[in-house]
Amino acid sequence: MLSHEDNELLCRIGPGTPMGEVMRRFWMPALLTQELQADGKPVRIKLLGEDLVAFMDSEGRIGLLDEHCPHRGSSLALGVNGECGLRCLFHGWKFDVNGQCVDTPAEPENSKLAKAMRVKAYPTRVAGGMVWTYMGPKEKEPAFPHFPWFDMPPGSCEAFKVIYECNYAQALEGAVDSSHAGILHRDSAWDQPAKWPHEKDLRPKLEIEYTRYGMRYCAVRNDGEQKQGRMTQVPLPFYTFIPPDGPKAPEFRRNRRLVNAFVPRDDYTTWHIQFFYDPGQTIDRAHRMAEANTPHDEHFFKTNGMSVWYNQDREMMRTKNMSGIVGVALQDHAVSETMGKIADRSKEHLGRSDMAVVAFRRMMLKVARRLAETGELPEADQAHFDWEQITAETFLFEPTQKWQDIQPLADDLQPVGAAA
Repeated sequence: MLSHEDNELLCRIGPGTPMGEVMRRFWMPALLTQELQADGKPVRIKLLGEDLVAFMDSEGRIGLLDEHCPHRGSSLALGVNGECGLRCLFHGWKFDVNGQCVDTPAEPENSKLAKAMRVKAYPTRVAGGMVWTYMGPKEKEPAFPHFPWFDMPPGSCEAFKVIYECNYAQALEGAVDSSHAGILHRDSAWDQPAKWPHEKDLRPKLEIEYTRYGMRYCAVRNDGEQKQGRMTQVPLPFYTFIPPDGPKAPEFRRNRRLVNAFVPRDDYTTWHIQFFYDPGQTIDRAHRMAEANTPHDEHFFKTNGMSVWYNQDREMMRTKNMSGIVGVALQDHAVSETMGKIADRSKEHLGRSDMAVVAFRRMMLKVARRLAETGELPEADQAHFDWEQITAETFLFEPTQKWQDIQPLADDLQPVGAAA
């Protein structure tokens, strides 16, 4: 459990909040590249509690601006995108991708107002099928990181996005909770024989290690005469690297990797961004969407969410699967969203199965307090990490072995008093 004060510190991410300042020190994925076209429709997007507008100009450059025109406050998302700028519909003020006003057609011809006017603009990069942005202090901007999925062959990486209708922390906590996998995601009714190792051993031993980039943990289960380890990576500030299904899974799922980014939209909703990648095969986008079962409207809100109680089927619960909800992602959304927009963690009663959740909270609270006290956040320099060493894995090992001997943490990734 957390005190009310610590819960607020963990969850509130608006401008000026300690956790919001942590988030703003990192490059973050914001939009799918397919959402933007040169001189196309501007896209409204909310990030970290801020209302923004994204557009691609005539030369393919991407701007991410404060949504509201500095003249009278009208939405620039209504504006005309063309001739290398976004023109406000109200009085025609036009802004380039850097936020500089380049035209004020209703002002006198000799007016210097345009040169003096800027709208807040954030830098952008394109990688891995996403538009990324940095929203922190300019003087603290880190180098852009290079994640492994950026280098995948065409078709071997697919990005997805949908809105989680709750705070980022409880969305992320579901992804660092290995103990629920054999229950919520059970591929059979509760009273039917279990199919998979994580369903057969419902009491994994959780072991956590803090690292220079965040934390990692291993869920160790019995698998016949061997042990199965599932090692999950949790890089700051909102990522989870989920291990592939491993050597006993169907071939197309053995090495398929998943990265979640739980990017705060505001205090009460989250962008659930997923990267699926596998250098050895093409990712079947339609199949993956069916697996997740989170169809959405044009604004990325689910159409099968809480309003229809996730289409839960009680007959399916009795005969086919534990949850009665189709889709692993939708199952996760259901249990997290029904806690409320911001879960009241002061009312929780936690057990040993929640060790990774507790470790995540401690890490985030410590980082937020340290940044507030010192102004420094070395973990934000993600470009300096060798991400090829930071992988999530499923593996088998002998009972006499330690999983750390099979998946050692490189010396340069050991914590330096940061989150330990």
